[in-house]
Amino acid sequence: MRVPVIVVSLLTIAACDRGAPSSSSSTTGAQASADPAPVASAAPPASASSAPAEAPDASAAPAAADTADAAASAAAADAGPPAADAGPPAADDSRLSVEGRAVQGGLLRAKLNGKLRRMAFPGHRVTVSDEGEFLIAFSRNAPAQEKLTITFDDGQVLEKLFDVEPRKFEVDKVDHLPENMVKLDMATRVKLTQAEKKLDAVRNKYTKRNCYKNGFIWPSKGPITSRYGQPRLLNGTDGGIHWGVDIAVPVGTPVRAPACGKVVLVEKDLPLSGHTMIIDHGQGLTSTFIHLHGFAAKVNDEIKQGQIIGTVGMTGRTNGPHLDWRMNLFETRVDPELLISAAK
Repeated sequence: MRVPVIVVSLLTIAACDRGAPSSSSSTTGAQASADPAPVASAAPPASASSAPAEAPDASAAPAAADTADAAASAAAADAGPPAADAGPPAADDSRLSVEGRAVQGGLLRAKLNGKLRRMAFPGHRVTVSDEGEFLIAFSRNAPAQEKLTITFDDGQVLEKLFDVEPRKFEVDKVDHLPENMVKLDMATRVKLTQAEKKLDAVRNKYTKRNCYKNGFIWPSKGPITSRYGQPRLLNGTDGGIHWGVDIAVPVGTPVRAPACGKVVLVEKDLPLSGHTMIIDHGQGLTSTFIHLHGFAAKVNDEIKQGQIIGTVGMTGRTNGPHLDWRMNLFETRVDPELLISAAK
């Protein structure tokens, strides 16, 4: 008795998932396989009492394989090539507006058109207001190019490349200083380190106010004797970098707030700085006034642009009466003189 042989062909074709790109920065998807599934042959198990089975038709298995190959080729043709990962959709440049110069020591005002998901700006600290406004500061030694990457809540991504304008800083020579102002003793160095930590902690805080939007005025008017970013030689030795703008005016000259804000620090007799005041203008932007003679405002006072906040002095390390005005966006020191120029 002959037992018939049944040849079964099983073909599985994987379908390609063609979903729209996701809102994340990378998209993954399944790819279709063009290879057919293996062809399986089944036969009843042999037994000792059964007669040897008659060999199957030699053309049966190849025919099944040919059928599978043809079906797989047709499916692959219908499906087309696998979808390439195109990445997240690009946002139109109009979704970011910027005001100001991209220059070493400069400050830019920026605003987003759309809700922010995340922002990548290596080397920068940025805070974005509820209205999508934020500030960008470029350090004294900022590189020639810096890239800002913004991902909006709808998944669109905008890349902004800033070409940062370089500057040259002339050496500022200060002579005839007392030796103890140039070579600091250990006790003074310890106090200086403690004072710098305190000032940094104040500058690294931020509020949502936006006093910078109304521009800036000079806190005092007079000859500028030293500018932002200048390397200093004190009695012929390296004195570091001068971070402020020195305005030479007599002791007792009023100092006015260059913009509105809140007084966040008032300290007397800090090492080198002397009597010092810091005003918070909002979103990490602060003004620092050093070498003051007296104060006309106290911590937590809300002040208006042009309001008298103190008087010029010559406290701390100085060889004459003047106001030293410094500005920071968090830890990045910016040039106050550029902000005055921008306001004109």
